[in-house]
Amino acid sequence: MSLLFHINPVSGDCTNTTLKLFDDQIQAIQKSVRTIVTDEFCNQKNAPVGFHAYMGSTKTIAKGVVWVYDKVVTNTHNAYSATTGKFTTPEQGLYTFSYTTLSDPGQWSHAALYVNGKIRSWQVVNNTGGKSQWLTCSNTAILLLQKGDVVHVADHVTAATIRGLYSDFSGAKIN
Repeated sequence: MSLLFHINPVSGDCTNTTLKLFDDQIQAIQKSVRTIVTDEFCNQKNAPVGFHAYMGSTKTIAKGVVWVYDKVVTNTHNAYSATTGKFTTPEQGLYTFSYTTLSDPGQWSHAALYVNGKIRSWQVVNNTGGKSQWLTCSNTAILLLQKGDVVHVADHVTAATIRGLYSDFSGAKIN
């Protein structure tokens, strides 16, 4: 970001007219700076595409049902829905997605990352350990997506019990 401006020098006596012109120039500069900052940093349309959400509570979810990460931390462009658990790409590009699952003792999960209903990445937590053993599994995928593609996580093998607060889903456009 750069800002170039010029203030005309004043010579002679400072009159109310001269001070008014100087004040007008300062106000114009402030307006320009405010516009640049708002356009570049505050408008969501110019913000990078990205989201991060986690499950607020422990859930048992049936096979094939979309996992809803209901606690949203970041969600530029409102592309992730905490109601449906789906992310819809607002722009074509290269995206990275990460999903982490914590399973309770004796529980299984077979998370899969779906794009338009097709599996593009998967993970498995086979937690047959002792009564106080929790297992975490994570995966990351980098995918070239088109505008409007829909991405979500679901178990592709069986019902899954997913530990809240420790299971999350994130995505961001790389370029």
